[in-house]
Amino acid sequence: MSNAISLNGRLAARWARRAVDRLRKERTEIDELNVFPVPDGDTGTNMYHTLRAAYLAVEELTGPVTLPQVVAALAAGAGRGARGNSGLILAVALQGVADALAGVTVATADAMATALETASDRARAAVARPVDGTMLTVLDAMATEARERADDGASLIDVIASVRERSRTALRETTGQLTVLREAEVVDAGSTGIVELFDLLYATVTGRTPQDSMLAEVARAPKIIHEATADELEIVAILADTPADSLAEDLDRLGGTSIVINAAKVHVHVADETTAATVIDRLGEYGIARLDMEDLRMHEEEGETKLIALVKGTGLLMHTALNGATALTPEVGGLFETMSELIAAEDREVIVIPSSTSALKSLAGLGAHVVRSRNVGTLLSALAVYDPFAPAGEIFADMTEAAAGTRVGTIYSADQLATDPPTGMLPVIREDEGSSAGGVPGADTAHRPSGGTAVAAHPAQFYRVFIEGRAKTQSTELRTLVEKLADRLLGAGGELLTVVHGPDCAPEVLDHLRDWIQKSHETVHFQDIDARDSGVLVIMGVE
Repeated sequence: MSNAISLNGRLAARWARRAVDRLRKERTEIDELNVFPVPDGDTGTNMYHTLRAAYLAVEELTGPVTLPQVVAALAAGAGRGARGNSGLILAVALQGVADALAGVTVATADAMATALETASDRARAAVARPVDGTMLTVLDAMATEARERADDGASLIDVIASVRERSRTALRETTGQLTVLREAEVVDAGSTGIVELFDLLYATVTGRTPQDSMLAEVARAPKIIHEATADELEIVAILADTPADSLAEDLDRLGGTSIVINAAKVHVHVADETTAATVIDRLGEYGIARLDMEDLRMHEEEGETKLIALVKGTGLLMHTALNGATALTPEVGGLFETMSELIAAEDREVIVIPSSTSALKSLAGLGAHVVRSRNVGTLLSALAVYDPFAPAGEIFADMTEAAAGTRVGTIYSADQLATDPPTGMLPVIREDEGSSAGGVPGADTAHRPSGGTAVAAHPAQFYRVFIEGRAKTQSTELRTLVEKLADRLLGAGGELLTVVHGPDCAPEVLDHLRDWIQKSHETVHFQDIDARDSGVLVIMGVE
């Protein structure tokens, strides 16, 4: 075989484009093989979307491209768009290849071996509990074969050809390495994707058209499928800060499984929502920029639209993600740029629900359907009617109508009023004070927050109610205020009262409100959501 054949930036870009097309065609067959770690039937789809995000990053390169540039773009794009366990492992492997090939303009046999070794090592290190019979095993076998052939003096093409053959035998071996695969009489789905991608690399570098795809040999319906009874929820989070090395161990201790961590991106399975809340709160210590969740028991097809919700607090992030949205924290990173990247990575229409007027304004000009949601209450109403399988225009209209028809009230504490007062807030008057000195107690101790508005000092337990942004009433008794606010919002009717609360709203306050609703508005359904956000005290929405 000619040593003149090489792997450069142009060929790497061509491979990426062909790989996306190949996985798009083969993802359903790979999905059908998926029985581990849970039989959720999405391995091929996750790998396709991950590689598609990788190639979109390559398309942004301009001018003549080098091998390091293309591979670095692939790794960066895959890291941003990785989906599921298999997608994240693929992204980790691509990052290993990129790091190994930095500065390598034209790949050699030794460089290829080093790249595969780095990819294998990184992928194994990213998984908290590595298991044989998976992508990790096949990557190990490929790396070992590449190193042995390179050390024997083989050419780059000979190394690629040998690794291709070894990957195939390693794939066949996965059936006997993992009990669940042996019982189902199938090979590992993620490993199948890896083998198909490397097969295409061989075809791209040699210029040959592959005639014998491994899928023709291994594609079959599993004989036995163990339905998901545990590990029912999948969590994929992008953190604001790179976590400590101990995070994988912490998540394992909290009940997480299938843990894969790649820099700031974390993938973990949990048994139920209670465990999910504990895990997400732990992730929240590093800041959560993005959160996606999936119920692995449902096996839902991808809908006609993609939903993105902008919220704060681990509780609201989890609530919106469990209801089908990709949840983003607005303050983390450049919001417009982040949104634009997400939209570009989608091949379907995107609907966005903000939870504040500032976020709504910042999304002007975004290439998506943006619901005019001005607060958390209107966001939750719009989210409640979302149907991913309805036509985009129809469901967007329904969500907009739901948001517009929701009446919202907010209760702020003294600390919140002092540090982050609502726009246009008037001076606060204690109920036992007259109007002297402007009616503001301690007027001489008033301070000026960052916005420049003078705010008076308040009693330690002081609260004020705002409805649709306008101050209405105030009290030192939170139990009294929640009752007054609910009564006022329900005065014009309503079937559902949603109460979003933070850590400073005592449980007995919620219990009191729930009891009062049952007695005073017995036909109204009561729903409470813990935002797990210190910036929230009480937000009510009536629809």
